[in-house]
Amino acid sequence: MEEKATLIESFVEGAEEYTKSSIDLLKLKAIDKSSDIISSVLTTLLISIAILCIPVMVNIGAALWIGKLFDNTFYGFFIVAAFYTVVAIFLFIFRKQLLKTPLRNIIIKFIRKEKKI
Repeated sequence: MEEKATLIESFVEGAEEYTKSSIDLLKLKAIDKSSDIISSVLTTLLISIAILCIPVMVNIGAALWIGKLFDNTFYGFFIVAAFYTVVAIFLFIFRKQLLKTPLRNIIIKFIRKEKKI
């Protein structure tokens, strides 16, 4: 009888240890995935900010150049602003096809990607 009790106790202890190990593994996987996502987002954000400085300077230069062609600096800025208004309207109209669906697919692929150690 004691053998059965010892065997059951051993089984219960093994099950508890397995559960604790499984929970710890899930926590570690969650931490790994979270840190991977956060580091990727921050890296992408920093690179994007640096890259966005280029078009800002180009746009200011284009606005000043167009303004010089029309002998009024304001015209250059208004023309550049009108161009971006048209681009924004275009992106708004086609946002699902051009932005939402591709970004959603990229995020899903990134989250589902398994790390190979």
